[in-house]
Amino acid sequence: MRNLFKIAAIAILLISCGKNNNSNDSKVVIKGRISTSAIVNSSKLKSANSLSLSDTRKILVFNSSGGYSVFNVNDSSFAASAASGTAIAISFLDADNKFIGCLHAGGLNVLPLVSLKNGDNTVIDLSTLTLDDTNVIPVNNPFGNQIGLRADEIEWYKELGTFYESLSKNIDADNDGIPDILENKYIFIGTQYIVNGGKWGINDTLLPQLHDTSSFNIIYHIRISGGKALIPSSSKIGLSGPEDDPYTDILQGYYTTGPDCFISFFARHSDNGEISLPFKKGIYTLTLDGKNYTLNYSNVCPKHFLIMPEPTIHTNSNNEIISVSIDYRLSDNSSVTAENFVYLVQMYLKDEKMNMLYNVGSLYENPEANPKTEKFNFNLPKPIQLSELYELDMNYQDLLGNEYDIVWKNE
Repeated sequence: MRNLFKIAAIAILLISCGKNNNSNDSKVVIKGRISTSAIVNSSKLKSANSLSLSDTRKILVFNSSGGYSVFNVNDSSFAASAASGTAIAISFLDADNKFIGCLHAGGLNVLPLVSLKNGDNTVIDLSTLTLDDTNVIPVNNPFGNQIGLRADEIEWYKELGTFYESLSKNIDADNDGIPDILENKYIFIGTQYIVNGGKWGINDTLLPQLHDTSSFNIIYHIRISGGKALIPSSSKIGLSGPEDDPYTDILQGYYTTGPDCFISFFARHSDNGEISLPFKKGIYTLTLDGKNYTLNYSNVCPKHFLIMPEPTIHTNSNNEIISVSIDYRLSDNSSVTAENFVYLVQMYLKDEKMNMLYNVGSLYENPEANPKTEKFNFNLPKPIQLSELYELDMNYQDLLGNEYDIVWKNE
């Protein structure tokens, strides 16, 4: 089990968690107008007051990495913005930051800013918004208009969007009535999947060879990150659950902190200790410095939704690696538009002793900082002898915050 956590630890060389970012440069504009037609009791955030959508004074735009921006409502209208190539959730708050509801458009509680009609210059006009329970429904459905996802891609997001449903439910984990992200107290819970992909390709002579996906052995970790105000005094933190049928085999693994957050991994071990088992959907309790936080956790079936970044190594006349190109495919070998689901990519080249030969990219930064990170072609600054390479790891986060670490070897 200790070796499994080492795999996760290797993936965290650079860590930078989300920050407030109100810059509107080169961002997609999302605008709308508040209606007054419905009332909601804000029970999800333990608010004692009944709030209507007309009480909205602020728009909170946030993503799965903790990045967020707050925009004011003026004369019942707002114009928010976010970086293209990311996925966001939008919450509606009153003047005291009390939660009213979250945007629910086209059957989704997440807004993927991909396949945009006018690229970075796209303006998403939601038109009039009304409130149904805690769902804020727009008159204008942006899907098929400003956001050009195909029907099958939208269905993917409906399945994967359970992550953002949990994200919305976890918006106030300490139950003080204020969205945690505004107080640097946010907690995000997601899944890390580790898969042995197969054999890498070489130049034009050998295509990448994917292992039989029906027999994939997948390592599962829960990954929890928390804001600066929640960084615990001890690296020992606890996770228990799900509340209706709690596990007895949850172990804490790798833990680290950055300037603005902490990250920790948790696993369940198999009988032989070699495989980390999946976690059930449900309500979990995180314990930090003796205080409990309630978290809703959702998962997806990686064998169904897994996107495989298949690497081909390119060498020079001296048999040295000079670049690596990536072709993204589904596990059934069909093609996929990677930009619509993948936003952060990290690549590692390692020798037989797991020493790092080269690495590029980061999975633990706010995508607002650099949403157009390279995903397809990586040129090495200095050639590396092909004979030194033992393992090539292609890691990525999907737009919903789940992490996939795909291991490739020459065997």
